[in-house]
Amino acid sequence: MDDQRFLKACQLREEGRLREAVDEFLAIVEDTKDQIDKAAVLVYVAAALKELGDCDRALEQLRLARDLISSLHDGYLTPTPDYRLPRLEVLLDFEEADIRRFSGNNQEALARLEGMLTKYRQRLSEPDFRYVCEMIQANRAFLLADLERWKESLPILEEAEKFQNFKEEIAFYLGHCYLSAHDYVRAEGKLVEALKLGLPQNLEYRAHCELGMVYASLGNYIKAKSEFESCAQKADTGYIKQAQLWKRLQAVCRALGLKDEVERYARLAMPS
Repeated sequence: MDDQRFLKACQLREEGRLREAVDEFLAIVEDTKDQIDKAAVLVYVAAALKELGDCDRALEQLRLARDLISSLHDGYLTPTPDYRLPRLEVLLDFEEADIRRFSGNNQEALARLEGMLTKYRQRLSEPDFRYVCEMIQANRAFLLADLERWKESLPILEEAEKFQNFKEEIAFYLGHCYLSAHDYVRAEGKLVEALKLGLPQNLEYRAHCELGMVYASLGNYIKAKSEFESCAQKADTGYIKQAQLWKRLQAVCRALGLKDEVERYARLAMPS
């Protein structure tokens, strides 16, 4: 495989030029003879397609990668299997779970991650698989929190604070769990930390909303109003409705004696 072309494709993905990245990854697959390299690059194709929201096509790329791996296993009668296969098999399973999570199938994604902990127990205990193990555990905790199973998520997240990666998401979800536990002081600290570290947009507006909820619970209505307004600027209409954001703003404005704003948010909160 042409490593320079591969790095270029990865750079395109990191820059958010996802369609260009997909095209470049697929071109690399076409020009690569090594079957394991082909399968590995298909995982990157799937990840980029997932980020584009094309989850069906992403899963198809994973199926093609699995077919390549299956043909290799069939060919290993007496020779020693390639050392790259164990890691690739784990990454394939993880990416499939993450695609399910990305498409909103949180229960199925969680079941797949928990299945991986059993299926790959021995591999995941090895030092070479430490990053993958941490990736599985962190995402498992995120899913549990999103499924409102924060009591199960919290101890995993507190252990995950030792991880070298995922620090911004871990901080956000710790804040989320502390808020659920009514531990407002710790919730504030973690949500502020998460925002300082930088969050993807889908978590950034949630962090502002939940920080607003923390401040409202602590009676700091000025800060609560500011955080709710920051959320309103960034969130989509679905989240605004789900979080009852206009009603939250109406309540804090009422507490601050801002009559005109109470009326404005009351109108926005009315069903359309």
